Amino acid sequence: MIKVIVRRQIREGIEVKAEEALKDLRAAALHQPGYVTGETWVDTADPHTVLTISTWASLGHLKAWLENEQRIERTDLLRPLLQTEEQISTYHVVGGET
Repeated sequence: MIKVIVRRQIREGIEVKAEEALKDLRAAALHQPGYVTGETWVDTADPHTVLTISTWASLGHLKAWLENEQRIERTDLLRPLLQTEEQISTYHVVGGET
């Protein structure tokens, strides 16, 4: 299992539109092979900083999702709502397999 943290900086004034786009992206991920669970968190000190934390069965499943046409299309729609490019980090449990 791996954890994935995607950090996004949302442009000011379009938080609701960004939230809808993020929900749509997550809804598409729910049906992907290897997707286990996920949550979206908003920074309590900065409401424009949003983290999506998801769990995937393997790094291979995540890579397939990152290259999936549905994700690419939804990410392209989300991109104009962001201040910077999304930052993706992946983690595995110490002693665990990827």
